[in-house]
Amino acid sequence: MPGFLTGIEMRARQAVRSAGFAMIGVIFAMIGLGFLTAGLWVLIAAYEGALIAFVAIGALYLILGLCFLVLGRQPAGDSTEAHRQAAGSPAQKDPFVQIAEGFATGMQAGRAARDTRR
Repeated sequence: MPGFLTGIEMRARQAVRSAGFAMIGVIFAMIGLGFLTAGLWVLIAAYEGALIAFVAIGALYLILGLCFLVLGRQPAGDSTEAHRQAAGSPAQKDPFVQIAEGFATGMQAGRAARDTRR
């Protein structure tokens, strides 16, 4: 039982660590996006003016937002797996169950082979 709890504790620590690094990554990405937006603003405003810079950057963020909304509406996971589950095929078995079934099948095959030799 202690091994089971240790495994859960290790997985929980790994999940917290991964979530922390993901959060830090998102923060740095947002800071970078801010600097890129400011740089794009300066570039467009210098060549075309402030009004065009507003429109261009606004349109860019609108298009990106709509793309992410469309991506968010798609179902997560593999569609073939969903079709297979819906068709009533058996779910994936535990590897230990598969090993036990393979062992039992091998034992039966060995007994059958031994019986035919006599």
